[in-house]
Amino acid sequence: MMGETIQTLPQEAMHESLFLSGSLALDLVNTEIIVRDKKRDMLSSTAALARWWDEACEQHPDDCHFVVLEKPINWNTNLLLEVKMLRTVLRTLYTCLIEQQSLDEDTFEYLNRILALGYPALHKTTAQSVKPVIRLRDPQQGAIILPIALSALHLFTTKDQQRLHVCKNERCILFFYDTTRSGTRQWCSLSCMHRSRSFHNYHKNNVATHA
Repeated sequence: MMGETIQTLPQEAMHESLFLSGSLALDLVNTEIIVRDKKRDMLSSTAALARWWDEACEQHPDDCHFVVLEKPINWNTNLLLEVKMLRTVLRTLYTCLIEQQSLDEDTFEYLNRILALGYPALHKTTAQSVKPVIRLRDPQQGAIILPIALSALHLFTTKDQQRLHVCKNERCILFFYDTTRSGTRQWCSLSCMHRSRSFHNYHKNNVATHA
């Protein structure tokens, strides 16, 4: 990773887009954001991916630490491309769910191939107790994409899909899972809601001024 350049984004945009969705799989999708009306990729290098994964594991320890790693992850270009492919697939699936479109069977087969990279096992802890874990058939390939695929499986099979949304702000592409009691959340964050309303009020006032 030495010598790589990590794409720098405005700190406000980076901070708000990280880990607000309530799901590891959605958080991966949300590594593509809109900054000043242009799409930006927060996984612009292997170094950026490694940094995001460290932060993701802090936010979703149960998802990340459920998989047993026997050696450190090799942060290479192939792994980065695999993660981005998974991100594209998940964005397509979640969009289809939200828009109530038919789901592509080939896309599910792709996820199933990822899920097959691991198998359930028992792991003895240092306290001489036993806990369920996932062991990897391919440690390098499955180290990141399998936990994310398991998170997607959990969202597909155990959550209310009616609570899966894309931010109402037309200038935002972030997904989130609504955990509010009322189930009426429409924006990915309060800041995004305020920006959206300010944008519409500005244009509404301009139209009224020139009418």
